[in-house]
Amino acid sequence: MQSAFKLVLGSSILLFFLAACSGSTQSSLEDASPASVDGIEEEDYEIVTLLPRDAIPAIDNPRFLSASEADEEYAPEELVMGVEFNGDARAYSVSFLSGHEIVNDTVGGRKISVTW
Repeated sequence: MQSAFKLVLGSSILLFFLAACSGSTQSSLEDASPASVDGIEEEDYEIVTLLPRDAIPAIDNPRFLSASEADEEYAPEELVMGVEFNGDARAYSVSFLSGHEIVNDTVGGRKISVTW
């Protein structure tokens, strides 16, 4: 009986919060002034597209260095994104990812995508 009471009470509280949050904000959004950064109004900004869609290719078959090769290639403070599944570990160089943005790989038998 006590668990049924908790369920009813929890459901009532949830419905109360949902009802409180469901009020329309349309009028307040229409009255809001544009956002500004350093005194420049939002409408003064222009979006500039530098690259066409899909211009940065994903890496689909990544090649990795051995630990000794990586020690020679990268500085000790090099930032990497690390992944480990089922005892299989990978490190993806952040500076390399900055030029490619996505790596599709299989680690420990699991297909993953690493994005930056």
